[in-house]
Amino acid sequence: MGGTWSNSLDLLKSSWRVLRQHKSLVAFPVISAIATIVLIVALMVPAYLLTGIRDGEPSNSFLFYVLFFVFYFVCSFIVIFFNTGLIACAREALRGGDPDFAYGFDMARKNIGKIAGWALVSATVGMILKAIRERGGLIGQIAASLIGFAWNLVVFFVIPVFLFQGFGVIDSIRESASLFRKTWGENMIARFSLGIIFFFLGLVAVIPITLAVMSRNLAVIIGATGLALMYWTVLAIVSSSLTGILAAALYQYAISGMVPEAYNQHSITGAFQPKPQRRFGMR
Repeated sequence: MGGTWSNSLDLLKSSWRVLRQHKSLVAFPVISAIATIVLIVALMVPAYLLTGIRDGEPSNSFLFYVLFFVFYFVCSFIVIFFNTGLIACAREALRGGDPDFAYGFDMARKNIGKIAGWALVSATVGMILKAIRERGGLIGQIAASLIGFAWNLVVFFVIPVFLFQGFGVIDSIRESASLFRKTWGENMIARFSLGIIFFFLGLVAVIPITLAVMSRNLAVIIGATGLALMYWTVLAIVSSSLTGILAAALYQYAISGMVPEAYNQHSITGAFQPKPQRRFGMR
């Protein structure tokens, strides 16, 4: 596990250095978050007025599911669009360029059809997983979580594949799955644990909230909660930026075998350590 955490921290530090050199990359997750919030507010009114939410039984309304799917699709489209721009800029930065927001936005605009197709697939998968959670009880919730986790791993390279190789959505999913099977294997989760790092960073904000609650002072509680929300927002934006940069770096290595100059050779190859082959008679 020491090597696992060492690799993860090295990857995080390298991605952070790239982000510090190209601060404009932060604009993509920021605008994506703002657009998503606007979307939520825009859909809340018709969802409340036209479905059964105010009666306490939204699941009985067909229109509720229609609006829910629309929300899933548009939200997925927004996130994927700006992630595409982020990854395009990240790859250009890793190759020694100095891309700006306009460059990434233009790259995403040129692939808007594929982005819409991938958003449709993502929304459909999201709806299926939601149905499994709602109708399968505890087992359904566990199954949906495991399926969703596996799905996110397999499609990790979909955006860079259709962006840089020009594949359609279905072929991009197949190519992403192929890269996953070929290079990551069982040790991928252990070697690629940046999500865990940000999870623990997020827990830091729980400390001041807990202390504020213990003080029983309403003003202190509100202040601590507000600061925590701001901290989590910044953390989410940084995490999204670093994930996009890392996706571009890992994709470049997966396709060409060349480690980007900004990254350590051992850290990248460690993230791609393949599944160990079992020998006869071994368990």
